[in-house]
Amino acid sequence: MPAAVVVIPATPLLVPGAAGGAEVLGGTRTAVRAALAPWAGAAGRGRGVAVLAAGCRARAGRLRPSLAGAGVADARVPLLASPATGLGAGERAGERDVAWDGVAGTGASVALLALADAGLDLAAHPVDVVEVPADAAGPQRAALPAALDRLGAADVVVAADLPAPGVDAVLEELARGWRCEEVVVTETGDHLPGRYRVQVRRPR
Repeated sequence: MPAAVVVIPATPLLVPGAAGGAEVLGGTRTAVRAALAPWAGAAGRGRGVAVLAAGCRARAGRLRPSLAGAGVADARVPLLASPATGLGAGERAGERDVAWDGVAGTGASVALLALADAGLDLAAHPVDVVEVPADAAGPQRAALPAALDRLGAADVVVAADLPAPGVDAVLEELARGWRCEEVVVTETGDHLPGRYRVQVRRPR
């Protein structure tokens, strides 16, 4: 069973560089980094990290982050372009070939890049990405037990894409009865919701 679930906003604006030269969500990014930093460091010592997010279909594996699906070119995102993360091109990245199982959806990519921003080397330390259908109704619900089994083996789960019925249903089972510590950050800017929530859920 995981020791914690960290729930973060799934907006691409959380990723440095995704908004171009504009500085947005600085307070939210700081809160997310603080929530993830202990687990990013623990991953370097062999603790298992998993990501939960919504996807077009149920799938799991070592997925490479990309914001291309949100209209942001990878070359514009420093965390994706830099060989220091093991994700970009260059000598250092080339020394550590990674067998990716595919490209993550936007929500999962935001979570992966948030982990990278908190100090986790995604090339050196595999993160198990579990994507579930956004809709948890009908036949889509059949994917949830397998997702729960896989996430249950991790030490920490980083969840994005809330609210989404599929993600909500998995978290309801995974963290049932857990206590929740929440940080609410107020942001200003055109077309922004105004408030962003970062949660850390732990067993009682």
